[in-house]
Amino acid sequence: MEKRKRLLIVSGDGALRKWFGEFFRRHGDLEGDILEDAKDVAGRLASAKPEALFLDAVSPNIIDTGIFERVREVEPYLPVIALTGGDADSRLRSLQHGAYSCIDRAIGSDEELYYTVNKAIKDYDEKRSSALAMFEMESRCEADRLNLLELDLVKGLQHMIGETEEPSSIFKHSFSLIKNYLSFEAFAALVPRQGDSEIYVYPNVALSEKIAELITGTLIKRMARLAEEEQKIKVVITDGAESRSSSDDLKSLIVPLMTSSRTCGYAGIYRGAPFGYEEESVFKRFCAHIATALEKISLFEEVKSLSVSDGLTGLHNHLFIVSKLEQEVERSLRYGSPLSVIIFDVDNFKDINDTFGHPAGDVILVEVAHLIRNGVRSIDSVGRYGGEEFLVLLPETDGRSATAIADRLRQKLAENVFSHEGKAIRASMSGGVATYREGRDAGKLIGIADELLYRAKSEGKNMVRYEER
Repeated sequence: MEKRKRLLIVSGDGALRKWFGEFFRRHGDLEGDILEDAKDVAGRLASAKPEALFLDAVSPNIIDTGIFERVREVEPYLPVIALTGGDADSRLRSLQHGAYSCIDRAIGSDEELYYTVNKAIKDYDEKRSSALAMFEMESRCEADRLNLLELDLVKGLQHMIGETEEPSSIFKHSFSLIKNYLSFEAFAALVPRQGDSEIYVYPNVALSEKIAELITGTLIKRMARLAEEEQKIKVVITDGAESRSSSDDLKSLIVPLMTSSRTCGYAGIYRGAPFGYEEESVFKRFCAHIATALEKISLFEEVKSLSVSDGLTGLHNHLFIVSKLEQEVERSLRYGSPLSVIIFDVDNFKDINDTFGHPAGDVILVEVAHLIRNGVRSIDSVGRYGGEEFLVLLPETDGRSATAIADRLRQKLAENVFSHEGKAIRASMSGGVATYREGRDAGKLIGIADELLYRAKSEGKNMVRYEER
């Protein structure tokens, strides 16, 4: 059975309302509600959902009560047919207020009204269909724009993995794209690190010191353990274009930068107006990609570190420190700069393992590694050459100075007392010092230092031997 077309009639005239009641009985494909008071029209439109509305323009105050505005608020395309008294002023007033058409209130025949109703409903359906099609097209365009922006974000982030170690590059790229889709005054992100954390703030407007403090404070509060650990916070703020000095109305949307295996930090956007559900959903999508990129960068750095580092001591491993020595030899050859190397070996290390156990031996190796690393310059390189042996590279250092450094480190270790499971452990080390001379390659330098180390061991240990010219 075909669905009946639904109408709404608003009239204060009892006779007219009665006529419409008979009209509906004569035409079974039409049905309608009849409303006496125009003030109730908005509620009735929402519940009845008519496809056309009849207004009695002759009844007092029907047209002048703002009814057209209320109708448009509920249903902007609904055709409003004015029932006029036949005079030109009444028709003109109705049309000026937005009437679809006008019919003489003294309706002559059903055919005229029936034709007008069906034409109005047909036009209404076409307008609604066009509006729906336009809305769907705009929605698809908006979705496509978001997808393209998201794709640009992902592509940019993928290119950065392996090329940068700094989260700031990730955040700067993300900010440059997100601001083209979401409206905000500032974008900020917090990244926790070992011992300290960094907060990056990228404003669209210039921020006062008070605003900057508020933004950083919101991120710190979200990561409560920062306060517990009293970590050092580094804040990086780029320049903005305009000015915001008041924080009274600043609203925030903060999202954890979280993957399935870790939380990489927090990101937030800020502005004066509240953020809606769809904006939150979009920002979460972007943040998911940011978190993935941060995790991949972190994993890449971990793998890179493992490939060049000794797993126990954290120093450079054998392969890396030897490769580094080859580079230093080439540099000394090219520029004529001095270069010295030291090989240390922990004395009686087997006895330590046998007496106190291998875990105690590991503790000693870690402590010796820290002592050597902390006892040389930042330009120097230290590596675990093998077992209990350590190789130290000293660029811009002659043999005399290198011997003094080696002896100082040896003496410092001999003075230390280590503790493991309540047991005091003493350790010492011997060293051999070799200096670069023309014609010596990395292997030759290591060989000479190793011979001198063997000499120190054979002469009583806990001493340093060097080349005598």
